[in-house]
Amino acid sequence: MADRGIIFSAPMVRALLDGRKTQTRRIIKPCPWPDDVEPPYIAPYPEGACAVWHDAFDGSIRLAAPFVVGDRLYVRENWQALSHGDYLPTKSSISDVRYAATDPLADADKDVRGYPWRPSIHMPRWASRLWLAVTEVRVQRLQGCSEADAIAEGIQRDSIPDGLIPGGNTSFGYPGYSGFDTAISAYTTLWNSLHTGESERWEDDPWVCAISFTVHHGNIDMVPA
Repeated sequence: MADRGIIFSAPMVRALLDGRKTQTRRIIKPCPWPDDVEPPYIAPYPEGACAVWHDAFDGSIRLAAPFVVGDRLYVRENWQALSHGDYLPTKSSISDVRYAATDPLADADKDVRGYPWRPSIHMPRWASRLWLAVTEVRVQRLQGCSEADAIAEGIQRDSIPDGLIPGGNTSFGYPGYSGFDTAISAYTTLWNSLHTGESERWEDDPWVCAISFTVHHGNIDMVPA
């Protein structure tokens, strides 16, 4: 078990804050496998984390999930540190941090407060306001995502009241996009908007690590490990 950072886009951060998102999927690649070890196998993984090695379903490939049950993941998002004069981040107080996902000035000029917005990859652990406790890890193909999984990924159910459409109507979507017949179809569009590279798209059906978690508000260092 380990503490690790994990990056989320602004819409997904809002879904975490609202309690709508309890799963995430991350693409994984084939990894070397020790010849004399049977799966599952706990092994080192890049950046010092641990991995559960799985024997893929067709027996022809070995995959490693870079997360295990019990891991704690601090959420990294676009942020702004309000320092004093030199524009450098300060660890003086978590109250000196602003978060683009929920800040009304995030779309304004980056210097509106005199400090630049910083990308999520540069968010330090001490600045994070959310952390996730991993409760389940699955290795599967992307298209193995079920309707319930798509909803757990943060897809919203949008109901149109009776009167606007006879008998009412229920569709699915995510911020900025709605009207999908199923949660899966909405999630497919969301996934493809974030993963445009070769072999990464929904239709490519890549291997993914499906992580389920509980969401905790506050900095990860505010609770015992």
